[in-house]
Amino acid sequence: MKFQATHKLVTYLLVLAAFATLASAGAVTRAMAIVFLGLVAVSWGVDAGGTRAALLDRRLTLTRVLLGAVLVQRTWVVARQLPEPDLVPVVDFVLVALGAKLFYRRNNRDDVHVFVLAFLLVLAAAALGGNLLFALGFVAYVVLATWALVLFHLRREMEENYLVKHSAQAPSQKVGVSRILNSRRVVGASFFVAMGGVAAAVAAGALATFALVPRVGAGFVFGAPRTSANLIGFSDDVALGQYGTLSSDNAAVALRATVPRVAALPTEAARERATSALYWRGTVYDTYERGHWTRSRSAALRTELALDPQASERLVVVRGAGRADGRDTDRQIIDVVGLAAPVAFALDRPVAFALEPRAGATLQLAPRWSGEVALRLGPADAPAIVESLEGVDAEGVRTDLRTPPGVRYVAYSTDAPDTRAMPSVEAREAYLSSATSLSPRVTALARRLTAGAATDAARIAAVTTWLRATHEYTLRLPRPAPDLDPVESFLFETPAGHCEYFASAAALLLRAAGVPTRYVNGYLGGEWNDVGHYVAVRDNRAHSWIEAFTPDAGWVRVDATPPLPAVAHTGRLRQVLDALDFRWSRWIVGYDLGRQLDLLRRLGRHFPVGLRAAPLPRVPGWLVVVVVVALASAAASRVSRTRAPGRLFARPARTSDAPVERLYDRACARLAAAGMPRARAETPREYAARVAAAGRDSAATLVELTELYAAARFGQHSASPEALRRLGRQLPGLGSTSH
Repeated sequence: MKFQATHKLVTYLLVLAAFATLASAGAVTRAMAIVFLGLVAVSWGVDAGGTRAALLDRRLTLTRVLLGAVLVQRTWVVARQLPEPDLVPVVDFVLVALGAKLFYRRNNRDDVHVFVLAFLLVLAAAALGGNLLFALGFVAYVVLATWALVLFHLRREMEENYLVKHSAQAPSQKVGVSRILNSRRVVGASFFVAMGGVAAAVAAGALATFALVPRVGAGFVFGAPRTSANLIGFSDDVALGQYGTLSSDNAAVALRATVPRVAALPTEAARERATSALYWRGTVYDTYERGHWTRSRSAALRTELALDPQASERLVVVRGAGRADGRDTDRQIIDVVGLAAPVAFALDRPVAFALEPRAGATLQLAPRWSGEVALRLGPADAPAIVESLEGVDAEGVRTDLRTPPGVRYVAYSTDAPDTRAMPSVEAREAYLSSATSLSPRVTALARRLTAGAATDAARIAAVTTWLRATHEYTLRLPRPAPDLDPVESFLFETPAGHCEYFASAAALLLRAAGVPTRYVNGYLGGEWNDVGHYVAVRDNRAHSWIEAFTPDAGWVRVDATPPLPAVAHTGRLRQVLDALDFRWSRWIVGYDLGRQLDLLRRLGRHFPVGLRAAPLPRVPGWLVVVVVVALASAAASRVSRTRAPGRLFARPARTSDAPVERLYDRACARLAAAGMPRARAETPREYAARVAAAGRDSAATLVELTELYAAARFGQHSASPEALRRLGRQLPGLGSTSH
């Protein structure tokens, strides 16, 4: 294959590999992907020296103006997002600049620009989130980058020198660079195999470095993570009509959870049934007005958190949520994957959280309202509980309440009745408040539905039964009646809606009937992964329900939404891929000092018991530095002695047992003892001439020995034994000085 065609192919494959890493992070919109891939495809037909390239060269000023306009527009988008800018607008500009640069590949300098822009895409992909697909794309990028860098260097040498030496005897002559670029003899299969081996070695070294040196977060460099759609359902203001539909087609994984109770079931079918009935509690709201659920932020509703003094781990107990003493609790190990909201998700009625230590940071819990708990990453050695609710600390400095990927914690939940969580008078008033936007007919309907109910449990059953019997579940919301509250329109005018409307209607009807309620957004069910033995909760599992308080059972979950259609069974291949991505997220994305120590402990199990039990000696850091420097100096000195004088990358000198070489070494040693050593940059003949010029006796002996040594060392000519014996007899007088 011609060198120029090979170079072009490798360059384009490198660009596509970098784009694949970025696309794996979900940072490329469909429109931008179409634009970029279109630019790549069209630019393939533009080569230096062609008519299309000449036409584009005449339009270079226009191209620069267009790129400048894109830069200004993207900068404006970033400026509007301050003080928490998003990285995606910057990535969009890099994509456009890279696509445009592919049209102007004229020389090696342009190829270097392409390489740098592609490298920026890989950096952005690593910052925005790295999953298993990113790892595969990155491996391909490393291999292609190794090939591309060598090809870049070769092309630069061709363009700068323009010399080709056809044989050892023929003189060098200038030729056109196009002749070299079209040669088929520059690179071949052996080149790609060798450079692939180099890339594999680089990847292995990078993996070893990664395993030994834990990563540090890059959030302070790249700013805020991209806003996810699921943030809409977990923000402080939830508008009806959005949360139930925004995630219906979004299959992105929000979190993964290991639930021992589910994993212990005997069959996969039983585990799938149990998984479909799991309710993952997220955000909680108490105030409704004109289609919006908000938090009243009343002190009476504030979640109470306290450290468990009897627990050795960082166990935080949610007061008033139920028992946290281990009885009737459901343990979950939760790994956050893609949550934009700072919510500590858990199964119904979380009663405690165990926080896992992290390198350089501390996972903390922040109390919010109505039993809701927020996650926060604080500085190292910070307390487990932070009093800040809105992301501002005691000094007024804004903190980060988002949930970064790779966070892992343990939650304990209970569904056992707990009547001790009796709300206060102020809290009960908040949970019974009605909306001014609702007409009296809503209260009249509630009283009519619960007229024959003697207990709160009977009132709850009456309301949920009526809603399921008279209203239809749909994601295609009909247009609400004008000048009516959305919930009132759902109850009386358009009896069709999704979970948000059923939950809101149930909450307001029960409040009108005297039952305290609160509105909950979270996830329902998940996908049981029988390969990894965990539950994958995706955004399309978004769901809304309510919690009602009864004197007999405390807070209970109430789901008035009719049973949803069963979700398609996950195939085995998808389970395998998701399990691999789970391991990748836990051990690569979330790799820190804790993961590193865990890995070392696992490796330690393979050693004999005596070795594991023996404590490692404490070695001062300065001693390690001294030993490393000494070893490096010794290695460098040994390497320098094996190199030809004056040539850093020359072949190592051959150690031979030839008599002439041994005799020459003895002569050099004798002269060095006499105060005239051979310099490093001195050739044997230059050394002999310097010895003769210094007036040393028997200098002619050294000159003759030097010629025999050079002929044997570099010309493979053997010296006669008689000449060596004669020169050996003359050697004792070599170091004296003539008078």
